[in-house]
Amino acid sequence: MASVSPAPVFRRAAISWARSRELTPQRVWPLLRELGGIEAMLSASEEDLVRGLGSAERARALSRSVSDREADRWAADLLRAGIHLVTAFDEAYPRPLYEIPDPPFALFAAGNLERLRLPAVAVVGSRAASRYGREVAAQLGRNLSLAGVCVVSGFARGVDTAAHEAAREGPGGTIAVLGCGLDVDYPRENARLKESLSREHLFLSEYPPGEEPSARNFPIRNRIIAGLAAGVVVVEASRRSGSLITARLANDFGRDVFAVPGSVFSETSAGAHELLRDGAILCRGAEDVLGELFPAIQGARPLVAAAPSIPAALSPDARLLLEILVRDGEATADELGAAADLAAATVLAALFELEAAGLAAEAGPGRFSLADPALGIRGAR
Repeated sequence: MASVSPAPVFRRAAISWARSRELTPQRVWPLLRELGGIEAMLSASEEDLVRGLGSAERARALSRSVSDREADRWAADLLRAGIHLVTAFDEAYPRPLYEIPDPPFALFAAGNLERLRLPAVAVVGSRAASRYGREVAAQLGRNLSLAGVCVVSGFARGVDTAAHEAAREGPGGTIAVLGCGLDVDYPRENARLKESLSREHLFLSEYPPGEEPSARNFPIRNRIIAGLAAGVVVVEASRRSGSLITARLANDFGRDVFAVPGSVFSETSAGAHELLRDGAILCRGAEDVLGELFPAIQGARPLVAAAPSIPAALSPDARLLLEILVRDGEATADELGAAADLAAATVLAALFELEAAGLAAEAGPGRFSLADPALGIRGAR
């Protein structure tokens, strides 16, 4: 074991857990945090593992996970089938998911993984959406995507489908988070849309291939939608809509929740109106969302022209600072260092890289911002 670098060992363990019905994120993450990290957990005594996981069988499965060669073979077979496994210990894993209590150990992904690097907003709502709801969802999906924001939704009928379809029109694109395996066509009427999104956009699932949709899967899936996004927009929702679960989770995760007003006579808007009554932000269009979440790009022209790509040699530290500037719009070197957990000298070197690449500039004495908000968001992909 000493001759193996930690990352492959951790990756194998995460894939092994993802294959297990017993080692769920809800069971493992609390123990991992209690013991002080994955290395400490994997070297913990059987007694501690049994106490934390609630059974000797689970404890043994966790201990065996670092030597589970079948997990390596399974991941290789999936990759040959066009499905990537992105584990919580991989660089490609979306950073926002680390902020939720029980992120997936592994995401099954098909399509363009670069979508995970973009700022994201979730647009969710009723499966039985009215024409008004579908039109609003489409307008939000289109305009957010044109501003360089990735539109996240659940690929369900109604609002989700309208948002996904319209988001294809901009550079932000879309991410569909499924409550079943990536190889399962659900809903069946979206098979053609799934095919059209498969190359340039992204499908994600916590569930392995072959997993059929079930009622219990969707509330669990919704935490990923809420976790990936900087904010969640509820377009139409009845009082018992699953979209309200997504909104509640978003609020628990510290994300902004937006709601679109509808007719007072419409049951499909009743849930959205309750959200507004309880403090959700009024959403009349993409401008309201952009102004609240991404003020640096509010009012920017639609990003339909090609933007310069990030130099391949740009360091990981510089890429991290660029992500923070995309998120926050402007910051001092000290603020960047605190947000990125980097030393002052490292921050200054990374800022020099970004300035030399034309991606960042001084916004005032000691403050830095994107050289061009639109280009910065495209470049951060």
